[in-house]
Amino acid sequence: MGSLPIGPIRPIRPIHPIHPMQRALIFIAILLVALVAFAQFLRRTSMFFPERYPLGNWDAQRGEDVWITTRDKVRLHGWLYRAADPHAPLLLFFHGNAGNITERAPIASGFAQHGISVLLFDWRGYGRSEGEPSESALFDDAEAVYQYAKSSDVVLYGESLGGPYAASIAKKHGARALILDSTFPSLAALGNTLYWPLPIGATAPFALRTRAWANESHVPTLVLHSRNDDVIPFRLGKTLFDELQVPKQMLTSDVRGHCAISFDDPRYFDTVARFVKSAHSPRT
Repeated sequence: MGSLPIGPIRPIRPIHPIHPMQRALIFIAILLVALVAFAQFLRRTSMFFPERYPLGNWDAQRGEDVWITTRDKVRLHGWLYRAADPHAPLLLFFHGNAGNITERAPIASGFAQHGISVLLFDWRGYGRSEGEPSESALFDDAEAVYQYAKSSDVVLYGESLGGPYAASIAKKHGARALILDSTFPSLAALGNTLYWPLPIGATAPFALRTRAWANESHVPTLVLHSRNDDVIPFRLGKTLFDELQVPKQMLTSDVRGHCAISFDDPRYFDTVARFVKSAHSPRT
């Protein structure tokens, strides 16, 4: 049996180790990809907690039924509360990311008793409103509600997540007054605070810019925030107020809970009513 021919033996080329700088860059790139993926996951899963009909008390303190159609043909449901004065300002209530309008009905009813009409509505996917909520779609909802109101004497009320959407309408259309209840300067500031030391906010530098939009609106602004807010820390509300460059006031409180001033602070209705009735925006 013959032997197999053996060709020329080529030298094995040495494997050069990865340079420490390259290794560091690869590690940083992996971290950045993981951070962006985590941030996007949070924005998809941690922003909206709707309660759909029939959840909630739909019989107590309800207003007149209102239906509003957005530009993408989603029907939103709301309640209208009329003040005794037919010329009263109209407050558009942009509520936060949980529950539905039934939880805010006592607030709307209280404003009507204090001489301010209120259009309280549910975002898409909440209460009786159609569709599914998303960060971008809520801008369409806010615009549709503003166009439905067809009034030059509107007050924009943003509760928690509703704050940046109210501020965006103020920037675009102006208003008599802007009220920011238990909200945040921007999504970036909120992310950096809630998930510190992770720089989550770096992944959303242009998202939900409440402070910037309020400043660009030139609308008189009232900020409400409790020192014992257990969802959006008080320091975010204070930062928002301090960095506003419009006519402004702030109501602080020691009540416990998120958005709790409206339910537990006896100064709430009188403070808001006085601010609304004295406010005048140069754009209205």
